[in-house]
Amino acid sequence: MPETTLPHPQGAVCWLDTLLSDQDRLLSFYQPLLGWSGDADPDDPNRYAVQTVGGKAVAGVGLMPPDEPLMPWTGYFAVDEVDATSRRIEALGGRVVVAGMDAPGVGRFAHATDPTGAAFGMWQAGPFPGFELTAEPGCLYWFELVTDDGKAAADFYGALLDVEVQRMETPPEVSMEYWTLHAGGEPRAGVFQAGQETAPHWRPYFQVRDVDAAVAAAVESGARLIEPAADTPYGRMAGLLDPLGNEFKIATPPPGR
Repeated sequence: MPETTLPHPQGAVCWLDTLLSDQDRLLSFYQPLLGWSGDADPDDPNRYAVQTVGGKAVAGVGLMPPDEPLMPWTGYFAVDEVDATSRRIEALGGRVVVAGMDAPGVGRFAHATDPTGAAFGMWQAGPFPGFELTAEPGCLYWFELVTDDGKAAADFYGALLDVEVQRMETPPEVSMEYWTLHAGGEPRAGVFQAGQETAPHWRPYFQVRDVDAAVAAAVESGARLIEPAADTPYGRMAGLLDPLGNEFKIATPPPGR
């Protein structure tokens, strides 16, 4: 298994988690679908459950108390200093939602929204760096922002995270605007320009061995298919809503990758 290079570079997506009202249902859906394992921590108020593949951490699933707002899939960008980065957010048009907090013995984090309203996290690694495994089934394959103002969002993340922003070149007949965020010399996340009817949000792509088989298994387990499986230059992909209504995609790499 190709363990990821640690620590994650500044500006890279380094962790993914969700805290919702029905943790058991979420775990019973994603664990067999993605090959995850990991039990809830009974001593944690949020019963946080680090999910692993082959013993390596790939995601977190927690339980949100009834009086707290739910937190769909949220990606965390690696930053050298959470508090210093947070102080720049409002000047760039975003909003700090949860100021820097320590996760004792693990690291430090904060939550914010970008100028278009999409939620994201920041992670200052302590003993726990974030993803311990990449490029394997069950791991995050890609992370993508869907927003009605892609240019503003891409500029925001570029300035905040000190990452390179590249606008994707598309054929004239393709009416799509897309930007990629590059950290450590590699593309780490994307920004997709969507219509105004779509609430801005980040969505994860998970790598699977067989997209069509995974779609069938997901739908049988209560998911709803919203984008049928299709081949793209970046692999075969499909889009779904999990049983709690969270959007995600599944993908297999193109041949030779």
